Amino acid sequence: MIIHFVWVWLSTILLVGSCLWAFWRGEAAERWGGGILLIGFGLTVVAQICQPKGVYDGAGIVAVDVAGLLAFVILSLWSRRIWTLFIAAFQLNAVISHFAVHLSSHVDMYTQITAVGLWGGYAITFALMAGMWQVERRRLGRN
Repeated sequence: MIIHFVWVWLSTILLVGSCLWAFWRGEAAERWGGGILLIGFGLTVVAQICQPKGVYDGAGIVAVDVAGLLAFVILSLWSRRIWTLFIAAFQLNAVISHFAVHLSSHVDMYTQITAVGLWGGYAITFALMAGMWQVERRRLGRN
């Protein structure tokens, strides 16, 4: 239980912190990326709350993640920044992870949720942070 608590809250703090950093110091691509992340996070929470008690079908969360994937692909094509390519790839991994439990009998629901949280949470957050690090380096003249 404590590991779940740390996993969820640490990722939430990192996500919100990196998005605030992007809004405060980022350029257009970083701000858009932070906005997509925050909107996706909020819609995921709403989708989780709206699920019937005791039933996990995940359809709402999958829909949010697919919409996020499309948004990140568009951002990557528009901005042509390397971190946006990674963030789109990580989001694709998260979307595919939703279906892993249906594709293999060796994957249970907890493994699937962990994979989605890893790719769709931590990896994406760190990609945005890498983009922000790049912006700060350019700002300091350290290309």
